Amino acid sequence: MSRLPFIIIWLFSLFSIPLFAEDADIVAFGDHSLWVLANDIKNTFKKDTGISLYLIPEFAIEGKGCAKGILHASGGSPDRDIGLVCCKLNPDIVKKYGIKVYPVVREPLAIIVNKANPVSGLTLKQVKDIFSGRITRWSKVGGPNEPIVVITRLHCTEHIPNWTKILGSPLEFTKRSLNVSSEPDMAKTVSDFKQAIGHLEMTSIAEWGKGVKILSIDGYMPTSKDLIEGHYPFWATLSIVTKGEAKGKAKRFIDYIRTSTNIREILLKYGMHQTP
Repeated sequence: MSRLPFIIIWLFSLFSIPLFAEDADIVAFGDHSLWVLANDIKNTFKKDTGISLYLIPEFAIEGKGCAKGILHASGGSPDRDIGLVCCKLNPDIVKKYGIKVYPVVREPLAIIVNKANPVSGLTLKQVKDIFSGRITRWSKVGGPNEPIVVITRLHCTEHIPNWTKILGSPLEFTKRSLNVSSEPDMAKTVSDFKQAIGHLEMTSIAEWGKGVKILSIDGYMPTSKDLIEGHYPFWATLSIVTKGEAKGKAKRFIDYIRTSTNIREILLKYGMHQTP
């Protein structure tokens, strides 16, 4: 498929960003999950505070969202420019770029299979054994006598990303796994292969997850309730970063995500909850 349409859109975005961002009180860029949440709440935030938020268009699906969030924040001002990140950041990188990290919400990481797979739940140990390659057939966990195809997306290895709650290092995952580069690729690959298992953020499932099924883990689902009560084991803390201490309107946005009751319904949609 020709890359020309993508290049045209990308070039257009380079020229259009300053035009729209000039009128905004806050400009944000970075991680996909937090980008989706911010996009969902920006109108409510403006209605409640009068502060406008501009999200730089994210062709960020293929790239490293955390890196883009860090670079955007470190090159801007702490009262206007915010970066969106999904990982627990490497302290050396935080120090290098002079940024301040503000955790705002937690998001579950769902374990997903093809919709045709009869398996509806696994234990935590079974998940770890499957992704490490110790369990290789679905019949071992109540499914058909077919091989398990492990799909991974081992992003942001310089930080501590959400997948490290499954297994702590890329070296611990089975060498037979297929590693994909983006959330849409994960959803499509699991949707295409009946024997597949993978992991995907709830925001991405809302966008691309029509062909996948979410598994329960030890009987618990990736919901806000099970996450708050400490039952669901796979999640990430999403954070906003600024250049030094957040100030002014940027700080108001951070505090708003952390505390506003007006966005609770949106958080529930993604299984998220506000950080303490």
